[in-house]
Amino acid sequence: MIEVLVRGGTVVTADSMELSDVLIREGKIVELGLELETDGLIIDASDHWVMPGGIDTHTHLDHPIERLGVRTADDFYVGTIAGACGGVTTIIDFSLQAQGESLIKARDRRLAEIEPDSVIDYSFHTIVTDVNPESIKEIESLVEAGFPSFKIYMTYGDKKVGDGDLLTLLEEVATSGGLAYLHCENDCAITHLIERHLTRGETGPQFHASSRPVAVEAEATNRAIMLAELAGAPICIAHVTSEAVARHVEEARRRGQPVVGETCPQYLVLNDSVYDPTVGFEMAKFVCSPPIRGIDQVEALWSTVEDGVLQQVSSDHAPFRYEGQKTGGRGDFTRIPNGLPGIETRLPLMFTYGVKAGRISPSRFVELTSTNPARIFGMYPNKGTLDIGTDADIVIVDPEKETELDPACLHSAVDYTPYQGLIVSGFPTVTLSRGEVIVEDGEPIVTRGRGKVVERQRIDPNSLP
Repeated sequence: MIEVLVRGGTVVTADSMELSDVLIREGKIVELGLELETDGLIIDASDHWVMPGGIDTHTHLDHPIERLGVRTADDFYVGTIAGACGGVTTIIDFSLQAQGESLIKARDRRLAEIEPDSVIDYSFHTIVTDVNPESIKEIESLVEAGFPSFKIYMTYGDKKVGDGDLLTLLEEVATSGGLAYLHCENDCAITHLIERHLTRGETGPQFHASSRPVAVEAEATNRAIMLAELAGAPICIAHVTSEAVARHVEEARRRGQPVVGETCPQYLVLNDSVYDPTVGFEMAKFVCSPPIRGIDQVEALWSTVEDGVLQQVSSDHAPFRYEGQKTGGRGDFTRIPNGLPGIETRLPLMFTYGVKAGRISPSRFVELTSTNPARIFGMYPNKGTLDIGTDADIVIVDPEKETELDPACLHSAVDYTPYQGLIVSGFPTVTLSRGEVIVEDGEPIVTRGRGKVVERQRIDPNSLP
């Protein structure tokens, strides 16, 4: 591998922002400073920002929804290409345990699916759906093997884990040095509200949102936090959409409980006007769980991001095509696949609506999108920062360059973007993964399958941001 010098850029980390060159050798950063030299490749980063590659810890690539007979539209090649073009150099996706299946078998099956295709580095959260003595025993083995995080759904059909099993899981995760990653919604309330809507003949996409109000998210989050406190388990609350949920996270952290919270760009940029019935069934493009909230919640959520109440921003990239997938829910909103595409637009949206809007500093941007995700999920300091000895995962951004969002300029296999027509900054001109240029001038130049499994450590609750 040739030596690479990124010259003349403004290096932005979670702690600092200063003019510096970055010298890379054998995929690692070996020197930082001014007027560095090399006989290898020189990348001119003058008037650009040089930042750690984005870490997206919430993606659903090639993910099956068996109840509907569909899979997300992006496989691990297309999805990681899209990620790289959006400045993402590492993802954590999911291995889904089938009922009766070994957790380790689910992990191995998923590794076999991603290894030939991913162009960036990767790991998995294990989705635990069948809590039994054998699967409980496997948790420690997965942690020791470098897969220390476990996704738990408190709703969603056969993925749902009830309170008793949840408490058992939390205790084992705590004992084993893992982290529980929780989707918090009250399943009983959602079921009740869905049945009420359908009984009244209210079947359009807008009723998805009213079947999952803030209260069902807030109640389940509070319950999860209380159970985690009983178990002594560190937890991450996924896709926080509302102030009420964020305040539960804040209160737990004030008590000294190891709890972190995540939100996503869709909850910071969009609002519930996307569910306007006058647009017809196309509002199905915005069906996701939890749903998009009102503008009052959007503004309040930004405050929690600014104030440090929430610790990371992920995409929850769940790319379903509108035609042929979302449209399968005509006449019954419960059959609309839930999720929005976002792996490629996460960094530009946060850069535009966060940094350029003056809501967050450049260093806070890096913290939310790279450094904190690495800290939370056991990858820091090898990933998530730019320092001597770390992986040379780097994005180079022209902070003044603007792009109008449209499916034609994006790389996902989805036929729409929820952010159609928005003007954003923050797309990388160059993306490097372990010192290799994988995106240049916004387009991929990369070998399929070059990504590697990330070595992740046990989770120390005291090291959570």
